[in-house]
Amino acid sequence: MRIIPSEISSNTRSNAERSVFAALKAVPDDQSVALHTVHLPRHRKKRVGEIDFVVITPDLLLFIEVKGGRVRESDGKWYYGPPGREDGPKESPFKQASGGMHEFERELGALIGDLRDHGVAGGYLVITTDVDLDRTTEFEPEQYLGATAYDGGRGLAAGIERATRFWSARNRWARTPVPASLRKRMLAAIRPDFDLVPNLQSRLTHLDVVFERLTEEQLDRLDELESNPRLIWTGGAGTGKTFLAAEAARRKSARGSVLFTCAGSTLAQHLAAVLTEVSITVLPFDRLDEVRGQSFDHLIVDEAQDLMSFEALDVLEELVAGGLSGGQWIFMLDQNNQVLTPDVYDPEAWQYLCDLGFRYGPMKRNCRNTVQIVNQVRSYTGADLGIATAGEGEPVRFVDVHDTQDEARALDVYVDELVRNGVSPRDVTLLSVGGEWETSSACQSQRSSKIERFADVVGTERRKHRLTWSSIGDFKGHENHVVCLLDLEPAHLEGRLDAIYVAWTRARAQLWVACRPGTRQALKDLGVAMLKQQGRL
Repeated sequence: MRIIPSEISSNTRSNAERSVFAALKAVPDDQSVALHTVHLPRHRKKRVGEIDFVVITPDLLLFIEVKGGRVRESDGKWYYGPPGREDGPKESPFKQASGGMHEFERELGALIGDLRDHGVAGGYLVITTDVDLDRTTEFEPEQYLGATAYDGGRGLAAGIERATRFWSARNRWARTPVPASLRKRMLAAIRPDFDLVPNLQSRLTHLDVVFERLTEEQLDRLDELESNPRLIWTGGAGTGKTFLAAEAARRKSARGSVLFTCAGSTLAQHLAAVLTEVSITVLPFDRLDEVRGQSFDHLIVDEAQDLMSFEALDVLEELVAGGLSGGQWIFMLDQNNQVLTPDVYDPEAWQYLCDLGFRYGPMKRNCRNTVQIVNQVRSYTGADLGIATAGEGEPVRFVDVHDTQDEARALDVYVDELVRNGVSPRDVTLLSVGGEWETSSACQSQRSSKIERFADVVGTERRKHRLTWSSIGDFKGHENHVVCLLDLEPAHLEGRLDAIYVAWTRARAQLWVACRPGTRQALKDLGVAMLKQQGRL
């Protein structure tokens, strides 16, 4: 069954509503439409009215009231919630459903004409997902679906069919099926088109909430593994390694001094602005000379795959009390093809480190990228980004361009579209594979004078709503809602997948790729080669 919105809001806290939402979505019915959380602008008995679900079927306008957890009736008074925290006394769920139904029919009739004149039958169904209510004179069996019959959602379709037969018989004036044109008018009146297709900014906001919730769940892993003094965390891009590294630094700072380092200077700038505790020192690896001779109680290394050599490990050895063999440290590592300089990655250094610490991973929950981005990266590189748990997003957009000027024009058209959809330019980052501003197509954009260099603003409080431009190397470890990949030539894809892996995984919600002549074919060749490597071709 089609359901609007297509994904349940993260603001919905009721597990019961989430269960019914999923069950409705699974009902094999391509003619009916269900709407979640329909508000009544006016209610004669309440300041605010709300109906959990409204289902428009060819035979019935069905209103569903959902109750989860404990439901108790005493002397005609109803209470909801666990003992000691009960909410009530309130109306029975059947009165709530009936009242909402009549108010809604009145509101809808004012918009499209009296429903009875149209021959549209109405009815309600009460669902208690976790308990079975004893039968009372207040309802008929067909008006109710208890936990046993609901069966975790498996019995919902049968419950709707039973309710439809019951209410159709009660509304003898009904004319079925309700014409598709009338059902469409009803739907438009309940949820106008602008609400059916939310703009991109609203989808980005929804994804933000999902990302935050998923990332918070990663913290549980720190609690589980804090007893190990030497940890190696592995996981693909987007699995929350940097978030965990920062949180680990905060926790360790309560028990001594912490040195936090990584290869990228822009990532270090960003983290220095975030980790402001006095006992935490954040420096990029190429500036560790500034703390030479010091010994820190804890060492945390992010993006450690870029420092996986004995020379780098020797430098770190001198900076942590007890050295790498006896000190307390955490290395965050992505073993996918994310290394911009693969020649510095030494497998023997990696094995040496593994022998010293407890290895955890790979982390499997990707809490940055949408399903579309994860699948796109995997299909071209074979990289394991984990399971995309943040939900659906927009398909990756590939745009063919002829030259630098054509690419700049296409970029302007796309950014104009984003702005019309309510997206702030600050939520968009332009990534250049070439990495030189003067030769980048962004330099020829009509917005070029208002594009900020990411390396100049990272770690600061950006006040202006402007696009940012960056080389791939400077943006490693960072992310933004929308990423536009520019200056991509076929030669950049010869034997190296890091441009794809690093750049594409920076996008949280939407990815736009400009393809210069020959690039599309080069990407296709990469995809075919990956299929062959996986034995799927």
